[in-house]
Parts: sequence; structure tokens; C-alpha cells
Amino acid sequence: MKTIAFTDYIIEQDEKPQIDTTGHMIHVGDMLYSGSHEDAIDHTRAMFNRFNGLHTADHSASLKVDGGMSVVLGKEKDGRPFASYKSGRERFYDHDAIAATGKDHYVNTLSPALDAVATMDNMKDGVAVQADVLHTPDHADRVYQSNTIQYKTNPRARGKFAFAPHSQYEVGKTDLVKTSNEPDHEQLQSPRAHAPELSLTGKEFNLSPYRKDSIAQHINTAEQIMGDETTQAFARSIPEDKNFHKLVQGYSNLMARTSGKRSIEDFKDFVGDYVGRTRPESTREKWSGKYMERINNNASQLDNLFTAHHHLNHAKHHMLDSFRAHHDDYDIVPHAGHEHEGLVSHLKGKTSAKFVREGPAGFAAKNAAAAERFKQAPPA
Repeated sequence: MKTIAFTDYIIEQDEKPQIDTTGHMIHVGDMLYSGSHEDAIDHTRAMFNRFNGLHTADHSASLKVDGGMSVVLGKEKDGRPFASYKSGRERFYDHDAIAATGKDHYVNTLSPALDAVATMDNMKDGVAVQADVLHTPDHADRVYQSNTIQYKTNPRARGKFAFAPHSQYEVGKTDLVKTSNEPDHEQLQSPRAHAPELSLTGKEFNLSPYRKDSIAQHINTAEQIMGDETTQAFARSIPEDKNFHKLVQGYSNLMARTSGKRSIEDFKDFVGDYVGRTRPESTREKWSGKYMERINNNASQLDNLFTAHHHLNHAKHHMLDSFRAHHDDYDIVPHAGHEHEGLVSHLKGKTSAKFVREGPAGFAAKNAAAAERFKQAPPA
């Protein structure tokens, strides 16, 4: 009996909690390099169908909000309300515990979050949502800026904890298992909180004939390019070499926040800088040679991937351009010349993808510039 109990104890200790909360989200085009290149095309076509008034099975989409801290608000199965950082690993049930972390940003954000969820009388036990914080109850101005984008303050949100919920979970002892990408807003009602609905379900969009034709052509061209079996095999092999995958993803991230365009020559130029930042001086020549050899040996396949990415970006930007006319259809509206960060696409069984504008006028560029300004700002 003792041996069995001890074995059970060891097994229990080895089990890791299942926490499905969302962290960094992948650009739809970057799925071409993720080992499942088909997902990039499937997400783009599903989003196009939605903009075209059609429905793709097991597809949902939502507004992507440029919020501040990502948090989890929920209730244990015994009814105790809690708040936590996005990881969901450390749940806080009272203000003293939050203060004990010694982190001011936890106190400033998680304390009002805990007050808000404690007054959500409709929230069922064993339910939680993940959300991006928009502003805390002390906000009273007509405009707010959680991160990079300025939004108009919703009159119903003044003096409240405002958050943008994007996913719902079943709460276990240590688990947070995702149950929906469209949170039940009835459960989030509270006199202390405001949560705008982000779902695109039920929304109608009016694509012009020109945009419909252009998007369809770009998606079809990308699909034709990726129909090449050699390119498919190379695309699937990229994640198998973790170092090369990091190189490709690092290059794609840089292009997303700069030119928005990808090419073999630019990629080769990127190698030297990347190796200089990621490898000790004694091994840089070796790593540069290794990377360049793989690029040169697969130049045709890489060119196909970059060209397919180019077409998917064109399709994405057409949809985002059209979406500008629908900013006022939501409870959260950008201020002045700002536009929404973008959209998120969910397909059952696949990783979710973000549709965010790339290039000099894109969100990634603006976000990088804001981060640089924050880094250079003198201490308060």
C-alpha cells in the first residue's frame, strides 16, 4: 500500500497543469514557416469568406485590441473570485496577497480586477476569462491609451475597470482549459467593470467588387505557389531545425515592423546582424556559413515562401483597409487617426492567427517605435 501511494504521489507531482491562456500570437503569414503552411492559407480564406458574407465551418473571428497587461479573471469551483497575470499560474484571492508581491503594476491592475470579478454576480463557479486591460477605475478622460493606440473612452466605462475579454476557460485546481474564443458577456456584467464585445459574429462587411477580386486572386496565387511539393517539403522542415527557424522568424518579424517585404537578398543581409547578436564572436563565422549554406541550397523554395507571404499580406491588407469603415460598429473605437490593431482568426484544431497591418504604417512598426521611446525616456 505504501509503495502504491508513493508511486501515485510521484506521478501526481510530475503532472503539469494544463494552462491554455494566450501569450504571443503569430502573424497569419508567419504560419508559412511554422511547419503547417496550409494554416496560413486556410485562415486567410476563412477570414475572406467572413468578409464576403460566407461562413467557414468551425471558424470564428474577433477584434484584436491593443490593451495593456493581460490578465485572467475568474471564480474557483467553490465560488472564490480571483485575478491573475496572463500565465494564470498564480491566482490572487485578496488584496494583501497582491500587495505582498511588491510589484506596483500588479497592485495597480490586479487589485481593481479582483474587485471587478468579485461583483460579477452572473459569473458561474469554475469559469474564467482572459482579457487585455484597457484602463483602471481612476481613468476619467475622454481618451485613453493602454499601449500604442489611442481609443475613445466609452461613456459607460468611465470610473470602471475596463477590459477586453478574448477567451473563456474552465477552471480546475491548477488548470485553465479553454472552452471558447467568444466569452459569455452575460457572465461579465458588473457595476464596477466594462467589457466591450469583440466578436465579429453577426457583423456584416461590404467588400467592393475590386477588393473581392483582388483578395481572391492573392489567396489563389499563394495557394498555387505553395502547391509545389519541393516548397512544401522545405516549409515543413523549417521548424525541425530550431536555430534556422529562429533565424527565419526573426527576419520575418523585422520585416513586419519595417518594410513589410521579404526577399532572399534582404534575408542574407540579415544573417550577419542576427549572428552578431545571438552568437559569441568565436562561433559567428561558423553559424553564418551554416545559415548561408542552407539559404543558398534552398533559395528557390525560400523565394516561393516569401512570394506567397507577399500575396497573403496583400489579401490581409485589403481586408484591414475595408475594416476601417466598421470601426464604429464596436464598443471600443479608435481615437482620431488611429485604427484598430487588427483581427484574430480562430479555426478549430489550428493555432489562432492575427491579422495585423505590416510595413511602415503598420501596428508592429508603431509598437516598436513606442517601445523604443519608452526605453529612451529618462527615469521619472
